[in-house]
Amino acid sequence: MAVEPIAGEKQVRSAETQPGAASASAVPGPDNTRSPGRQSLPVIEMMGRFAAWPPMTALRRALLLSLPLVLVGAFAHFIDALASFPFAVAFPAELIEVVRAVCGAIVGATFGLVALVAVIGFSYSLAAETGRRADPHPVNPVSAAVVALSCFFIVVAPDTLDGWKEALSSARGLPAALVVAAGASGLFLFLARRPRFRLRLRGFGADPLVGDLLSILPAAAATVAVFALIRQAQVGLGGADLTTALSAALSAPFANAEPSAPLVAGYSLMSQVIWFLGGHGANMMGPVLERIVASAGGHAGGPAGVVTWNFFSVYAGLGGSGSTLCLIVALLFADREPSARRLAWLSLLPALINVNEPLVFGLPLILNPIYAVPFILTPVVLSLLGYFATIVGFVPVAGQAVPWTMPPLVSGYLATGSSAGTVVQLMALATGTLIYLPFVRIAARLRRAANAEAMKTLLDASEADEAVQGYRLIGLPGPAGRFAGALASDLGEALGAADQIYLQYQPQVCVDEQRVFGVEALLRWDHEIYGPIPPSVTVALAEDMGVVDRLGERVLRMACRQRAAWGDAVPSDLIVSVNVSPRQLQAADFDRTIFRILAEEGLKPSLLELEITESTSLAPAVQALGALLRLRNAGVRIALDDFGMGHTSLHYLRELPLDTLKIDRSLTFTSQGDLNEHVIRSIVALSRTLGLRAVVEGIEQPEQLPRFIDLGCGRFQGYLFSRPLGSGPCLDYIRANAGAAA
Repeated sequence: MAVEPIAGEKQVRSAETQPGAASASAVPGPDNTRSPGRQSLPVIEMMGRFAAWPPMTALRRALLLSLPLVLVGAFAHFIDALASFPFAVAFPAELIEVVRAVCGAIVGATFGLVALVAVIGFSYSLAAETGRRADPHPVNPVSAAVVALSCFFIVVAPDTLDGWKEALSSARGLPAALVVAAGASGLFLFLARRPRFRLRLRGFGADPLVGDLLSILPAAAATVAVFALIRQAQVGLGGADLTTALSAALSAPFANAEPSAPLVAGYSLMSQVIWFLGGHGANMMGPVLERIVASAGGHAGGPAGVVTWNFFSVYAGLGGSGSTLCLIVALLFADREPSARRLAWLSLLPALINVNEPLVFGLPLILNPIYAVPFILTPVVLSLLGYFATIVGFVPVAGQAVPWTMPPLVSGYLATGSSAGTVVQLMALATGTLIYLPFVRIAARLRRAANAEAMKTLLDASEADEAVQGYRLIGLPGPAGRFAGALASDLGEALGAADQIYLQYQPQVCVDEQRVFGVEALLRWDHEIYGPIPPSVTVALAEDMGVVDRLGERVLRMACRQRAAWGDAVPSDLIVSVNVSPRQLQAADFDRTIFRILAEEGLKPSLLELEITESTSLAPAVQALGALLRLRNAGVRIALDDFGMGHTSLHYLRELPLDTLKIDRSLTFTSQGDLNEHVIRSIVALSRTLGLRAVVEGIEQPEQLPRFIDLGCGRFQGYLFSRPLGSGPCLDYIRANAGAAA
């Protein structure tokens, strides 16, 4: 029988040969390989570390929490803009007024609450991000959100209803909201994690949450007092609110400036910096633009007449602030990840009327270090492009009034009265896309690296078998927990899909008979975005979601169906092995489910083997033992996986009705005369005494085989013989290695 590996297969240890694990190369992301010697640039690594800094992560989470409101508001903006287009005159005026009134109410109720959501989301996320599993003084994230919200109302505290609308809106209130949220939550968490600012209230109240909340009262009171003093100092000094004061400070450098290329660049740069910090650049820089236009007077040409009310929106505002229509094109061109492309397509329609909130809050772009340069630089470059195109006479001055929601390319024609305006906008779109492209690729690379790191954490946690608040993976703190939550949601959809969850089969060989005596069915999940998901992570997520029985039943059904489909094409006694999780085994109807699937798929019980993992340290319940006995009496084989290195091995041998022992792969790394060799020899002798099959897992190197044969082993599974295969290639392998059975 041929024992050489399949041509081209590397002789390396791969977790694919171990049930319930995956290859180390199975990291998320469709493109997770690097060319030899390729290293990340220090700047990119620094950007990645900064983006992973807890306050930055909390900021992204806060903006993402407001995304549903923003999307609804953006759609209302879109409908309202359509109602202002010329074709709307075909509809009754009363209907148009009702539509616009409804849209206005929706915009006010969505964009008008963004600052409030940002405060709550930032403080809650920061508390969750900076919390540790073994924190001696844990802080409930809800407490941080409540304290930060109180501080926000103290500092803002407008006197009028209109003032409150501005304070809570995304247009003017967001910068102040982020500043207060960062300061208040940072101070509160710092104090709340210090023993001197906590009350010792162990066992206080019937609900542990009562003690948790009351224990942080000193820290909460101190934080609120600090911001109350800040507010009092602000009022006592007669200072303006943060937004007004910032607007006045930004306008001062442009007080006496004349229209010129430096002025165009400076105005665009400052406006974009404000947008990047979360403010409304157009509103806060409005007085500057008003002075620029006024200084142009009645000039129709020359530098003084180039900058008009429409100039920046026509040339730099392609898709809204940041020229985000260029970013959308770059995303569609350079980012292969489906989620990024879906966001780009979702953002395209609003961007055509210069509404860019889906991208600003969805990526997000605000305070995003990866997109800082193109978000600020692109509008500056495009403004200068429009300025010089007008100065040299290539395009007329953009002097015609057009609505800010007018789609790009159309707005260029209407504002200039010339097709040259459209041509300049096309040039601007191409230029902006080229600026964004390298940063889109950097963001994709960093995202893949972050996902790979999170996946590694999930893989370690899934194999550690530890639970956090009843969950193995979803309860993990930080990015890993969020990643687990996203995967868990996708797993439910994958179970309903036909092609994401599937099986591969690894042959089990008998060297004495020179044939394949069985195959082990190995779970595979190919995520449409993150690629292959390690099986142990898939199972742990299924347990967290309460769908492990559903997953196990599907795996069992697919394995039985495939073995029945092979029929007479394989040896009549070839078995198919399927791993069973402890939760499946403890189900009251476990054995009835097995019998039902065998009957429905037309497979004899003697051709199915159920593998129980010894390393789970399962103490078999009475119903589990009864189910296994009934299954074994009906002919189903029972195997004990990972045998030899756990603390309960002999206990299992006494309690369980077994047919097979699968020797743990950690014992396969032996040298002549070492302890592992003696352990394996003892296991083989014990299995013969008890009438059990012994199968050695993880055989990968040619020199391993003769050593284990000398130890009395005759049945093996590993890469030395075959990697896990699809059903077709596996059948070919079984036929090609029929040996004496032929």
